[in-house]
Amino acid sequence: MKNFENWYNKNYKKILIIPAIVLTLSILYLAFFYIQTGDMINKDVSLTGGTSITILTQISAQDLEDHLSQEIQDFEIKTISDNSGAQLELIITAKDQHAETLKASLEEFLEYKLTSENSSTETTSASLSQDFYKQLIVAIILAFFWMAAVVFLIFSKGNKVKIQVVILNILFGFFLGNFFLKTNPIISGIVFIAFISYFIRTYIKKSVPAFAIMLCAFTSILMTLAVIDIVGMQMSTAGIVAFLMLIGYSVDTDILLTTRLLKRKESVNKALFSAFKTGTTMTITSIIAITTALIAVYSFESVLNQIFTILLIGLGFDLLNTWITNASIIKWYVQKK
Repeated sequence: MKNFENWYNKNYKKILIIPAIVLTLSILYLAFFYIQTGDMINKDVSLTGGTSITILTQISAQDLEDHLSQEIQDFEIKTISDNSGAQLELIITAKDQHAETLKASLEEFLEYKLTSENSSTETTSASLSQDFYKQLIVAIILAFFWMAAVVFLIFSKGNKVKIQVVILNILFGFFLGNFFLKTNPIISGIVFIAFISYFIRTYIKKSVPAFAIMLCAFTSILMTLAVIDIVGMQMSTAGIVAFLMLIGYSVDTDILLTTRLLKRKESVNKALFSAFKTGTTMTITSIIAITTALIAVYSFESVLNQIFTILLIGLGFDLLNTWITNASIIKWYVQKK
């Protein structure tokens, strides 16, 4: 333990290069993905608009896919099974413009008419899905910045700057709710960058620990998003909500670590290792619980699959960012003080 402590004291700044490399690769991939697709994520029918038809059948999904691919190019088939692995139903999803073709092709393959008794159909308009998607993005941004404001109020000093941050967050929320993604994109972008620049400058200048917590939460979300794009997951509304949950998961251990080090009564390393034991126990317990739940519901192809998968990826990156990025920054800050 003593040898590791000596090694850590010498190299805790150098190991910051690990999350820095991962973050850089994530940003580069997301930029490449955006250039290729015009968006940051792969969106499913709940966010793009389209038609989803569920049928109770034992027909092979591959046979159905071979048939539908002759008439429709852009579609998806999901197999719903019970706990024993036996197929229960198939869910076929296609964009809104292919709705009629999809239904006709299915009836041709199944050799019977699709009715409310043997199938279920769900249709979402493209405009409604797009508006809902924008509202979810605004909700995530607002949640993150208010989380950042609360953390700043806890760890910063000076009532004047705290009042300024609260007022500007209120104005920022008003801007997001009424103008962001609705007006000229150039003007919206300039105002958005102006707000962000002020917050980052203020948080770094007035409270490095608060900025470190926000940085770790942001990088965990960004890295998770990159992995989701790499594996080709199609994001639904449930997946967007999972990122809201991830903000809370990413912050709790960071606050624990920061509080332990700033209010320590022992050495920096002892306080850090004590926080590490508690924090990793919390995170690993969450990972085990979510993994168990994912295994239990995986065969049902429910929205819970996506939520649990995103949380698992995010918690993995949270371990990296909390105990390397945040720990190194806070240790550096405390020793400098």
